[in-house]
Amino acid sequence: MLACLALTISSVCRSQGRAAQPANALARTANQADVEAAVALLCKPAEVTRSNTGNIAGCKTCPKGTDFFGEGTGDWNFSGSMVGHFRSAHENNLFIDGANCDSHASNWGGSFLFSINSGGFQLLRYDQGLHIDDCHKFPFADGREFLVCRGGWSGQGYNDSSVFLARFDSTGKDTEALVFTTSDATATCGDDPSVKVPSSGIKEIKFSSKDSGELTGMTITAAFGQVTCGEVNAKRSPGKEMPSVKIYELHYSFDGKQFAIALESKAALNKFPQK
Repeated sequence: MLACLALTISSVCRSQGRAAQPANALARTANQADVEAAVALLCKPAEVTRSNTGNIAGCKTCPKGTDFFGEGTGDWNFSGSMVGHFRSAHENNLFIDGANCDSHASNWGGSFLFSINSGGFQLLRYDQGLHIDDCHKFPFADGREFLVCRGGWSGQGYNDSSVFLARFDSTGKDTEALVFTTSDATATCGDDPSVKVPSSGIKEIKFSSKDSGELTGMTITAAFGQVTCGEVNAKRSPGKEMPSVKIYELHYSFDGKQFAIALESKAALNKFPQK
């Protein structure tokens, strides 16, 4: 039987075999004790910052490995954690995600990967640019786990969104395979209402998986249209698309290693310029 999981806009979707689960059901966060132990390897005790509840908030200085390490330019902000078996099915790993210590070119931050064993925590590497806060975790057939993530990039009025698969080698280094992208330029619009720009974005991602958790497929709901800046600047109800924008569903299968677009979705995929 298959289960259906949704990521990003919608937290659940209709089940194809068992009860629907929240998007982060398999990508559970670490407990506070593990976060404390991991961050202790990144920052000196006196430099750890905390929230009003006493939980880890970050560090007063940038950890080693980040772009701004040793520059005294600002704080490192803790933004999330995830446990899993990313290097090996037999090893427990922990990701600690953070931001504010890397440049725009480095996606403002990244995730530190740790090994957890009977001897404690070991820092393995810094996967710069990888943010795990919008990722879902799935197992390979051998028990190792990988991530399917939603990413994004913005600059000078252009906003790109993407879906990618991240897998990890024996050192913990991630290799990312881009699956789908959108590019939006509506923020470049000025006063000329006749200028045309692409309006595009990812609305929702749904996953299908076996009862074992192994991924079998994915459906991406995305919007695209060539719109005029007159349409962009016109007032409209919140959440309502511009008349020139259409919504498409793209279905992918997953063979245990990579995604493949379904035959019936190829025409829809062609609407979206891919990188």
